[in-house]
Amino acid sequence: MEKVIKYSIQVLIGLFPFFIYCQTTFKLENSFSVKADFFTTDNLARIYAVNGDELRQYSPVGKQMNVYSSKTLGEISFVDASNPLKIMLFYQSLSQVVFLDNTLSQQGDPVSLEEIGLEQVTLVCSSVNNGIWVYNQQQFQLARLDENLRSIAETGNIIQLIGDYVNPSFLLERKNWVYLNDPEKGILVFDIFGTYSKTIPVKNLSSFQVVENYLYYRDKTKLYKYDFKTLEISEVPLPSSEIGYLRVSKNKLLLLAENSLQVYTVEN
Repeated sequence: MEKVIKYSIQVLIGLFPFFIYCQTTFKLENSFSVKADFFTTDNLARIYAVNGDELRQYSPVGKQMNVYSSKTLGEISFVDASNPLKIMLFYQSLSQVVFLDNTLSQQGDPVSLEEIGLEQVTLVCSSVNNGIWVYNQQQFQLARLDENLRSIAETGNIIQLIGDYVNPSFLLERKNWVYLNDPEKGILVFDIFGTYSKTIPVKNLSSFQVVENYLYYRDKTKLYKYDFKTLEISEVPLPSSEIGYLRVSKNKLLLLAENSLQVYTVEN
């Protein structure tokens, strides 16, 4: 049964970045059973749900398509499906990276980051041209590796760059910009060559999304949309408070509850 929930936005004055009025309608389109620690989506609106060492791929309407699991590598720490033809899995406990095709078939052997000289890597994400970014906690730097795992760009020591200690928790690349999240400092932004650009003053995040010109993030009850151009933040109460994880995908809002994934159509 379809359900329409309408919300109005409260305005906060005197903050920077500043908040604006917005009105959003959520229409519950679909809900299906899924058990997952977290999930992500690709540019075709397919869903990738992680439960321990298992990755399940679903169609946009919730039909299970493929499954991948490796008992020897342990629990999956992160999935990057920004390139649906080369999905990246990171296993932090063993410092291993696995690449899958669009049917979740493994491409080649797992990559041991320690064996290629990268110790204490805590974060990994996909990069353009089949590359990856890695954050080396020992050296406090980001490095970009090409498809042959050769380093082609580095940030240098980030502590020296910003003059303060960093403890990043999340990493992603979108449209040749790299976003490194430190919950206490904000989101550090670098270009594709590893040059530091700025810090976005949004703090206390564990994860976020970058879609076109917007940064999406959440707290327990609200979704926020940060406009990179105007620095405005739109604040929208979420249609449910029982949320473990969420994603914005095209004009959809996907919410992960305890045993289900809810798909809403977003209408502004």
